[in-house]
Amino acid sequence: MLTMIEQQTRNDVQISIDDSTFITVVPSAVYNLEVWEYVDGSRPHRMGRMDYKFNRDSFAGFIYRLFPGVDFVKIHDLQKQINPFFDFEV
Repeated sequence: MLTMIEQQTRNDVQISIDDSTFITVVPSAVYNLEVWEYVDGSRPHRMGRMDYKFNRDSFAGFIYRLFPGVDFVKIHDLQKQINPFFDFEV
């Protein structure tokens, strides 16, 4: 697990959702969580973004709207990977 100082010095972190989509976490940005997909296999396209730090309770709905087929276990696993970047409990 990263310390707060290490987290603040990192530019961004990518968390894979599947083979073609990923989440970028930038704790110092206003919209500190973005969901990206690869279009045509190589060009990234932003699907959505949110302020996770202050709206993490709506994360499940945010992801579910983008990926209606995703289950809540996957959403919970994603949150377990994201929370340490904001010093939230896992």
